[in-house]
Amino acid sequence: MMPRVGFVLEQALGHVAYGMSLRRALSTRSDIECEWIDVSFSEGGLGRVPFLGTSYALRGNVRARLGIARAHRRRPLNALFIHTSMVGLLSLDYIRRIPTMLSLDATPLNYDELAAWYGHKTQNAVVERGKLMVHRAVMARARKITTWSEWAKASLVEHYGVAAERVVVIPPGTTLENFPDPSTRGTRRPGPMRILFVGGDFERKGGDLLLDVFRKYLRATCELHLVTNADVPSRDGVWSYRGVKPHSRELLALYADADVFAFPTRADCYGVVLSEAMASSLPIVTTRVAAIPEAVQDGESGFVIESDDAEALRDRLERLAQSPELRAQMGRCSRRVGEERFDMNKNANQIAEILLKLGKGRSAGREALDRPLSPAHRDA
Repeated sequence: MMPRVGFVLEQALGHVAYGMSLRRALSTRSDIECEWIDVSFSEGGLGRVPFLGTSYALRGNVRARLGIARAHRRRPLNALFIHTSMVGLLSLDYIRRIPTMLSLDATPLNYDELAAWYGHKTQNAVVERGKLMVHRAVMARARKITTWSEWAKASLVEHYGVAAERVVVIPPGTTLENFPDPSTRGTRRPGPMRILFVGGDFERKGGDLLLDVFRKYLRATCELHLVTNADVPSRDGVWSYRGVKPHSRELLALYADADVFAFPTRADCYGVVLSEAMASSLPIVTTRVAAIPEAVQDGESGFVIESDDAEALRDRLERLAQSPELRAQMGRCSRRVGEERFDMNKNANQIAEILLKLGKGRSAGREALDRPLSPAHRDA
């Protein structure tokens, strides 16, 4: 019988696009049955719970647990993939019984470093210690952990006591074939250099800084195209696009028509949009935040500057505006990095191979896997 794997996917921010790419990449495999469990955080009547925090986290954990329980009842799961640890805290018993690969863009302590920009507040020492214990328990029971970056892996080893050999770094990626063939980059319409920004949370992603720099210094030589949820009017060389969905034709067309990708974010664990810019052969101007320097090679595939450095942002964009040759050179390097490290087809299949090995390792004890849960957990 074909191995059956439950994919529990957090549905927030860049994780939505990641889940879509993962699902698409694995849809062609004939050796694995994927049970997709999307975990939303829509409003409910749940309040704050010790160690778990706000109802946002609790809603996700309850829904993840219910989804796993339903999938496991329909037919036992051979393995689990849980992205991220935030939605795995109430499923320890399943993680213990079903071989599980935990997937992280960042550890909770990584996230705390960026807390202010996400509207997240750390609690008192007792609560924070409790959160650390719960997350350590989840990480200890997962058979394998994948992180998007070395930054997150280092935190797992240092702060959570996870052995380095249990962690494999697999960056997020995108579906390369959805994006323009690199050989067509010179066939687009003529005109000023077109700067593309993609970020729903406009201020956190540095969109306000980019807009200010553009209006003061770049309006005469460039166009600025903003994909965001912010209410920015389209005028004076600025085009604003609201409600654009991940992987949509509209978004792909904007990438195809751009010359440079600007992402001066103030707080991001990684930034899934960077892999989309690489797939589009775009030079990237971004910031030295969290794991982002692992993705963009400063001076080669783009420029990495300090956050909130308006002068550096202006300088790098002006350099690119003045040199089509530099844009082309960096764009080719950006695409090479995307093909080598951010090809979702390759990365997703690497994940699938690990999960298949985890599931086979459990086959000898299948009777334990199929044994019903205790009454207390059966309908959880």
